[in-house]
Amino acid sequence: MKFDKYADKYDTNFMGKGSRRFYADLIGELTIKDGDAILDIGCGTGSVLSYIGKQKKIMGFGVDVSENMIAIAKEKNPNFEFVTCDCSSLPYENESMDIVIACMAYHHFPNQEQFRKEAWRVLKPGGSLYISDPRFPGILRIVLNTVFSDAGFHTTKRNCEDFEKSKFSIENTKRDMYVQVIHCKKNK
Repeated sequence: MKFDKYADKYDTNFMGKGSRRFYADLIGELTIKDGDAILDIGCGTGSVLSYIGKQKKIMGFGVDVSENMIAIAKEKNPNFEFVTCDCSSLPYENESMDIVIACMAYHHFPNQEQFRKEAWRVLKPGGSLYISDPRFPGILRIVLNTVFSDAGFHTTKRNCEDFEKSKFSIENTKRDMYVQVIHCKKNK
């Protein structure tokens, strides 16, 4: 996997350092209660769950396609469950999660529609889905989507439309020049 070779240095290299802004913006938008079951899809080394777990007593779950990232996430967070898999077939029961997050990962998902279906399936009624992803100007977005074959960078408007088509309601969006955070709900 592409990220396997970066895993041991991810938290300290330019990619990990660059992701911290996205982590902070996502965490700032989360509404979490003690006891919530939180699934981080594209969890990398488990940094977001690690931070949340220091603030609240949660049940943490993470998935990533990189075995090496998952190994580090397990070391950092021995009380949480981490699994190597992709986002199109999650190994969790229907309506088992209170919150699903994807931070700096959504643009990598090869089948974003299937991700949305799986997020909907595993969320409890009334559960929340939070996405934190880059927000690029039009021409840069087009170039990146062309140069990187696995990229799926979209505008906030397009992402919201896609989530609404997948039965989510949009609760809130936060965006600036670089970051978009979208909070969706699975209606009861």
